[in-house]
Amino acid sequence: RRRSRSRGANPHGRPALAEAGGDARAGKAARSSRKTSAAQLDPGDVPHFAWARGQKLGSAGRYVVRRKLGEGTFGRVLACKDTETKDNVAVKVVKGVKRYCEHAQAEAEVLREILRCDPGRQSHCVQLKDTFLHPKRHFCLVFEHLDVSLRDFIKDGGAQGLFAADVRSIAEQLLQCLSFLHAIGCVHTDLKCRNVLLRDSRHDTLPLPRCASGKHGGAAGEVVTAPKLRSCEIVVVDFGSALIEGERGKFCIGTRQFRAPEVILGLQWDEKVDMWSAGCLIAMAYLGDRLFPVREDMEHLALIERSTGRPVPPAMPR
Repeated sequence: RRRSRSRGANPHGRPALAEAGGDARAGKAARSSRKTSAAQLDPGDVPHFAWARGQKLGSAGRYVVRRKLGEGTFGRVLACKDTETKDNVAVKVVKGVKRYCEHAQAEAEVLREILRCDPGRQSHCVQLKDTFLHPKRHFCLVFEHLDVSLRDFIKDGGAQGLFAADVRSIAEQLLQCLSFLHAIGCVHTDLKCRNVLLRDSRHDTLPLPRCASGKHGGAAGEVVTAPKLRSCEIVVVDFGSALIEGERGKFCIGTRQFRAPEVILGLQWDEKVDMWSAGCLIAMAYLGDRLFPVREDMEHLALIERSTGRPVPPAMPR
């Protein structure tokens, strides 16, 4: 169980994460669930929330459903219209199970603290606008509306990779995000291209200078094109697995292809696992494919050794 913290500065001079508002017992359960990984929660055959176009969600039917944006392990995301502000929003509706609701409450807790510590919106973290419980058991998080994920943008562009200037801009923003998160004692733990969204995916299709032929070898002189973003602004999303200071450990985190070696080996890890994942993400943005397309730990470690040109330090596997 996580040790409780106050809103004041912690012993390391960093702002502590604030409690989510509302019922004290719900907040306690939410904070306790931070150590529960996605694998441990295992939703099994629990059905997703049944939705329909025009359906009303939230207090007094504030959010009107337009369409489905996507879905994941613990819930689905719906594009909605906020009838109060007239803004387009994305509502994440969590599956109707108590422990999933507690997990989502914990995510909301982290996101509220991010917003409190970043009033100028410089962190490139997604903005949480509202939360509510949809009768009777679906916890909902309301986010700003964003465009496609970096993964889908790369895939739709032919998986040739992005222009170097765009990759550089994305890398700078991602590192700025991690600098902020680590300063407030938060580790994302699941950085990947699916969890980085573009604010605006409008682009121009232009010849890719570094490719003289197709990615996998095309005809000589073939012109290879790739999407050149008009705006490279990114937003990091999905803080459902984020952990705060004091919640490090040896348990498994993240998505396999983006895991750091210490996680693969079951060693103690810290916020540097985010830096490894960021490196894998940036490489994918440039190459157009995952740097480590693996399914097993030993294969993963072998590819890491091959790509870095260095063996895993002997002290690590002991």
